[in-house]
Amino acid sequence: MIPAGLGAALVALSTLTTLLYIGLGFLPRPSPAAAIWSLAFCGSMVSSYLWAAADVSDSTVLRATASGFMVAMVGVVWIGLCARRGATGWRWWPVIAFALGAPLLLAALAETSVFLTAVRAVFLAAGVFSALTIAELVRLGPLLRDEILPLALMSALFVLFAALGLAHEVVRLTTGQDAGQVLSTTRNLNMLGSLLFLVTAAVTLLLLTRRDTPAPGTLESSSFQTVARDRLARAEALGDRWWSVLVVRLDDPESLRDASSTNAFEHMAEQFTAAVRQALPAESDIEQRGATELVVLLPRPVGAVRQILANLLEQVAESGADGPLAVRLSASVGWAQVEVAGYDLTELIVAAGDAADEAQELGGDRWCRVEPVTA
Repeated sequence: MIPAGLGAALVALSTLTTLLYIGLGFLPRPSPAAAIWSLAFCGSMVSSYLWAAADVSDSTVLRATASGFMVAMVGVVWIGLCARRGATGWRWWPVIAFALGAPLLLAALAETSVFLTAVRAVFLAAGVFSALTIAELVRLGPLLRDEILPLALMSALFVLFAALGLAHEVVRLTTGQDAGQVLSTTRNLNMLGSLLFLVTAAVTLLLLTRRDTPAPGTLESSSFQTVARDRLARAEALGDRWWSVLVVRLDDPESLRDASSTNAFEHMAEQFTAAVRQALPAESDIEQRGATELVVLLPRPVGAVRQILANLLEQVAESGADGPLAVRLSASVGWAQVEVAGYDLTELIVAAGDAADEAQELGGDRWCRVEPVTA
């Protein structure tokens, strides 16, 4: 039997985290990753209800099924992280196989002498998915280190306890120790681990979701696109060639984040944004993309854009002098003109983004202009 307090806490917490994530994460900021993470929280909630029902009915098979299904949600969290960076594909198949195989295996062996061994094997497999989760979190880089820390630490503990559980099982089988008391302790630890995993996953995934995608209908996500497309359509109809799209990025944000605290980095990002906005004319349209990138639609001839960019780079450099680290900030700017890249906003942004990448590769603190393709 599982302590009633732990069982009730798991049901309550799984329900709460599911409602919080869907209500504050997925619905305001829908994305493929958010949909997958919502599925993971829903699966954990259903598993907790099955676990509570098994405890009431004292059904070993139902309890084993619930345990296997809940552990499988670790793999679904990993898939969501992969989807966030646009890489899923074949990765779905091992997760689906684990989500189906783990509860079936534990249910089939629930009343046999090898059930504890099966539990340890399932948790070892889940530990592999936790290790993959850590790898995906590390790939997010230092800019998100505060956001990823709760889930990364919990995943590391999961890997550690999965390895310790396997080692203990080897010793138990070697010494012939009875599995009864060990199984009861393992269930309680698993229940406690599930509670901690739900909390840390909810914190990290909610922070990532709300940071990644601006809410639909906000000024940044809808008004800029609407206004910019309308301006470009009218410019094309009139044959107006003096329109450009700029992509402005702060140089080396990862290094700045590593060398500073969260508050210090946020202050530098705010200084950078303020400097860029101050350097641009009032009639330009600006979209903020994250803390360190802006997209600008600018109605100016070539000579005027050059002067604006020179002033922009100078103001960004001066903005860091009064910051917490007193460092010289710099920016890389990609510049795409409509007479070169066309009047389609998406194509202009892509072209300007590629030019900004080129500017960063050349050392930053400069702008690169998209040149016409010669035959």
